Amino acid sequence: MVNLGVIGVGTWGKNHVRVLSELPGVSVLKISDLVEANMHRLAEIYKIPYTIDYREIINDINIAAVNICTQASMHYVLVREALEAGKHVFVEKPFTTNSKDGKELEKLARDKDRILMVGHIFRFNPGVERVKEEIQKGTLGNIRFMYGTRMGLMTPRNDCGVIADFALHDFDTFCYLLDEFPTEITTIGTSYNNSKFEDVGFCTLRFGNNTMANIAVSWLTPKKVRELWIIGDKKSLSLDYLTQEIQIYNKGIVPKYDSYGEFRLITQEGDDVRLFVPAKEPLKEELFHFVDCIRNNKQPKVGAHIGNKIVQLIEYAGRSLEEKRTIAIDLND
Repeated sequence: MVNLGVIGVGTWGKNHVRVLSELPGVSVLKISDLVEANMHRLAEIYKIPYTIDYREIINDINIAAVNICTQASMHYVLVREALEAGKHVFVEKPFTTNSKDGKELEKLARDKDRILMVGHIFRFNPGVERVKEEIQKGTLGNIRFMYGTRMGLMTPRNDCGVIADFALHDFDTFCYLLDEFPTEITTIGTSYNNSKFEDVGFCTLRFGNNTMANIAVSWLTPKKVRELWIIGDKKSLSLDYLTQEIQIYNKGIVPKYDSYGEFRLITQEGDDVRLFVPAKEPLKEELFHFVDCIRNNKQPKVGAHIGNKIVQLIEYAGRSLEEKRTIAIDLND
């Protein structure tokens, strides 16, 4: 039996409690949150003790691992204290608010010989995994361009902007799909809510082999949109994250037309194929992997090193936004 505690059981943390309670051989011994109301319902449903003092979880010798789902500004302190207490740690994205803290935690986990996993959930998304399979098979050919849209109507966060909150997912997904990190970034964005953090942002990344990637993120868009497009020199692909629908387009040369009527009849899409995507809950796949790493002493798919690289990309995006220019990226330690 792997005994865990969950710190932060609000909007997203409550899903951790639900999923962990469903995993075989796993027991959630205690939950903690600064808002007592967040814990009442969970304690009632899952019969789990709760506390406002997170240290009761960190100092509990019966708890082997801690899941941290608090605001990003609290991650560094909580992860550090948990590692120093000898706990394995799963921390939600973003890993930390700056890469200096991330490097420190990465070293601490290594020194303590503890598992430290960062919650980049789209690496466990069955749609993304299927897309990666098609890229590796060469279905799309050489990747020319990638485009991610992640928008919705949300209350702006008070600890980070939409780039750190939303674009972070696309940063990580692009890097995962291409098996590389970008070489430069250009970012624009602004706040329309009198906040120090942006609520709309656009990022353009350049990868090797002249592959470009663009990200559009917003907290102000009335319709929820989560899409990925990949354009190759053989075929193109789209993934709707909300429906998990993947389509491959065999687009050819744009046909000629001699009138507006003929132009309107042109679809320019060619034959397309819809791919099967297995119905799996990404969070369940992710947390099962974390528990498996603990049981079998394996390094996680998304360890502190990768988590901190994504934090560095956020920092580069912020620098580009502030300086209003394209920034060369160097992620070498």
